[in-house]
Amino acid sequence: MQTLNLEQLKAATLAGGITGITLRGDGAAFVVNVHTQRGEAIMVTSRQQPRRFADPRKALQVLRSIGWTQCQMDVVEWRPEERALEKRARPDRSAALKAAHEAAQADADYDRWFRAKVQASIDGLKDGSNRVYTAEEWKSVRADMIARIKTRQSKAAQAHASAVA
Repeated sequence: MQTLNLEQLKAATLAGGITGITLRGDGAAFVVNVHTQRGEAIMVTSRQQPRRFADPRKALQVLRSIGWTQCQMDVVEWRPEERALEKRARPDRSAALKAAHEAAQADADYDRWFRAKVQASIDGLKDGSNRVYTAEEWKSVRADMIARIKTRQSKAAQAHASAVA
């Protein structure tokens, strides 16, 4: 049996090589059987596996997006009760979602911490426990910070040079 990915199905449709489409039940999902002028074909994924649609509405949306407005349905082999059996665990997606949730939580924690620090500074200015630096004081603090950074960078460069030598 021939196979067609979505791009090939689009091209064959535009070229007039497709004579019909059937959504065929296959366990708990549907596959797209394509009737071409050269015989039967099946729609596949980029990994050359049959493209399975758990929801026939999604299959119809895909077909409509490439210009098909009619198709047949064959539900002889459709077994919706097998959906729980066919559901595959996706540890890769699970790990990715867990990492995304942890990152979102870390962002929220940082945001709370940052807002608390800013509020504490504002409150300190109001009650006098914090003070505002004058321009001259800030200039001095900034110069000290820059000097410390340059000293650290110089020491790190010397350590790296002696390690390489």
